[in-house]
Amino acid sequence: MILEALFNAGKSWHEETLRTLQLNAVEFLQEETRDLPASTEVEMFYQQVAQLERDVQILDDKLKGK
Repeated sequence: MILEALFNAGKSWHEETLRTLQLNAVEFLQEETRDLPASTEVEMFYQQVAQLERDVQILDDKLKGK
């Protein structure tokens, strides 16, 4: 029982530490070095790409006389 509790505590600590490290790495790469865009910037980019796809389809339809 004690060994299992220690193992579970160590596993929990490891998982939490890994999550924290990942969050810190993402924050550093987004905020400090600007190597990664923020998630809001990525979402805006995808929305603009989707709008461009719709606009291209409309233009293609007009050129084909649809």
